[in-house]
Amino acid sequence: MAVFQNNSAQLVKDAADIVEVIGEHVELQKRGANYLGNCPFHSEKTPSFSVNPTRQFYHCFGCKESGDVLSFMMKLHNMTFPDALQDLARRYGVQLAETTLSPEEQERLKKRQKLFQVNGWAVQQFHAFLLENPAARKAREYLNARGVSAEVIKRFQLGYAPDGWDFLTAKLPGTEFGEDLAGEAGLVVRKDTGGCYDRFRDRIMCPIFSLSGQPVGFGGRILGKGQPKYLNTAETPVFDKSRTLFGFYQTKASIQSAEKCLVVEGNFDLLTLVSKGIDHIAAPLGTALTIHHVKILKRYAKEAIILFDGDEAGLKAAIRSVPLFLSEQLQAKVVTLPRGEDPDSFIRGSGRNALEKLIEKALPLPEFVFDHFVAQHGLSLEGKGRIIQDLQPVIGEIDNRKLQQTLFVSHFSEKLGISPDVMRNHLAKAPSSYKKASEAPRKIERLSTQHQQLLEFLLVYPDVLPRFIEAGLEDIFTGEQARDIIGHMKYLARDGGEISPELLLDCIEGPHKALVSKLLLSASLYSDETKEDMASEMEGWVRRKMLEKNKAQVVKQINEAQQQGDDSLMMQLLEKKKEMDAMTVN
Repeated sequence: MAVFQNNSAQLVKDAADIVEVIGEHVELQKRGANYLGNCPFHSEKTPSFSVNPTRQFYHCFGCKESGDVLSFMMKLHNMTFPDALQDLARRYGVQLAETTLSPEEQERLKKRQKLFQVNGWAVQQFHAFLLENPAARKAREYLNARGVSAEVIKRFQLGYAPDGWDFLTAKLPGTEFGEDLAGEAGLVVRKDTGGCYDRFRDRIMCPIFSLSGQPVGFGGRILGKGQPKYLNTAETPVFDKSRTLFGFYQTKASIQSAEKCLVVEGNFDLLTLVSKGIDHIAAPLGTALTIHHVKILKRYAKEAIILFDGDEAGLKAAIRSVPLFLSEQLQAKVVTLPRGEDPDSFIRGSGRNALEKLIEKALPLPEFVFDHFVAQHGLSLEGKGRIIQDLQPVIGEIDNRKLQQTLFVSHFSEKLGISPDVMRNHLAKAPSSYKKASEAPRKIERLSTQHQQLLEFLLVYPDVLPRFIEAGLEDIFTGEQARDIIGHMKYLARDGGEISPELLLDCIEGPHKALVSKLLLSASLYSDETKEDMASEMEGWVRRKMLEKNKAQVVKQINEAQQQGDDSLMMQLLEKKKEMDAMTVN
């Protein structure tokens, strides 16, 4: 894996023409100093996607996406940072210099590559045994009975771990991999008495791949009566099941093409549906959906369709996923399967057409959850109270803009026949996580004209920051976002460091980032002479605002001294105010 020097990204961004790159995907029209077009990241009729060629960044006033040419390539094409960097470097003739890793970093990188290699070797061993060995006959018959096609077996490199203790262990001495590495990969287990034995025995083996196609682990389904029924690789330096989806590497192109993804619970649900021609599909690895899973889905799809089992566990899993999809603003629907059915059994029993008809009737996820609570509790006074109580933890975990929760409350309070305020008051008793999510400031701060011009000037000409700080800059901004932006600029400037729009945008998120993008797009550029005049004028305004603030504080102290009968202190303060008045006149 290439590791590039720290200045590589800046070299590429300096060489690349962001208008040219984005213009290949978006029809841009020049509007003043910027270019305007329809946002490629959300559907819109009125153009709100602005590209600034001078500062080499983009911002959408609709969905709030913003960034530079590298982040545009990464988001639009689902590329990793190194891939986007190398792609643009080749295009614009930038020579990328690779950096030297520390010994510790080199060792970690080498270990990861070795783990990929030993997993890849195990994939080959299990796959070859399934396809060729007579002892794997029952495994082949099982897959055939489950409706898994030969094509899918090869595409997903399914395998079989025979019912023994040393299928892999016995082969290790003839390879470059030792028992320690195989143990770290989760393929073998160390014995207290020395030596090791195979972790997976008598199991259909489903290799798990990273998004880039590296083998990171396995999911094994036992054929006999042993337990556990399903066994995944334990977490390793290259495998974290909370961040990995089974089958996603093989199906991500279909998901991206369809712009939607079916989410099923089990490996065999996925394998059976793919065998029946339904390819835009993924599955979590024996765990509930996580926010990381939803983030992956959002990169490739505009909609997720949850196809969990038609039992109580499947229902609870769907309910738990509501905050995840709402937090990431990814549209989600739920397919209701007959009780006792799972996607695998349903499609084998009723066929693909029947399943597709159910998918067409899928309900939006929040509606599905609400309807379930209504069916469970009814709409009596007591039932409505229970519904609101059940909705508390669901809404409480929404880590998103306040608007999401407001819409949720408004919509479902109407369905319950109560006012939004009543429902909101009940929800206010929810766990602290709800309050934290709902109270977090999410909107872009409104600034006065003078404050906005001042912040715009600082963002474009950050070299004046020290003199403005000395004049009292930090005390004249009261809004959290503006103060945080100035704080980040001070941090970047420490020890003579560089402040640039790109670096600033890289280190801030959410509404702060949106505010910076908005200000940069509206900021003006000046000649050197005019810039200095503007800097002096703005510095003077900062000093006057500080003087007004300090004078107000002195007036307050004078009143307090008068009330306390402290004539000596009052005379001192009056003299101080007189000096301030003289400074104001001057």
